[in-house]
Amino acid sequence: MGTLELPLTSMMDIFVIILVFLLKSYSASTHNFTTVPGMQLPLSASPDMPPDSLYVIVTPEGMTFENERVLDFIQSAAAAGSLEAKYEFKKDDLDEGGRRIVPLFDALTKAREKAELLRAKSKARTETGEPLPFDGILAIQADKKVRYETLRRIMYTAASAGFRTFRFLATRREG
Repeated sequence: MGTLELPLTSMMDIFVIILVFLLKSYSASTHNFTTVPGMQLPLSASPDMPPDSLYVIVTPEGMTFENERVLDFIQSAAAAGSLEAKYEFKKDDLDEGGRRIVPLFDALTKAREKAELLRAKSKARTETGEPLPFDGILAIQADKKVRYETLRRIMYTAASAGFRTFRFLATRREG
């Protein structure tokens, strides 16, 4: 009886091809932006994926920063989640003449200070030996029914906390 040998060279070729395919199709993003059920994002034709950044989610019920609820809007039970949602703030949630959202400002400032501390401890440095500067990028995910006044308050608050670049998340239009 003859001995049976496995053709390892062919099998190795197959595994290398599979490995290359998986590496090419793997997404290296650490953030997975998911929408809240019932939220309708604006549509976009851009093929670009948003880069990793901190994010705020605005729903008719409230505002969430990095998966932590920072404030609740004043809503009637009938208006919550409907076209009649008003996105109204409580009086003590606003300061600076109603332009800045206090709980969001506190959360953003805390996140900026944490990022600056981590950058100061990091070995990555600029050409002059300074820690890398805070990039200040904030992604905003808001229902398309959110009023401009609410978005303006969010952007003013974020700018006050040191965030200077805003990215509005949208649903990619197919076709």
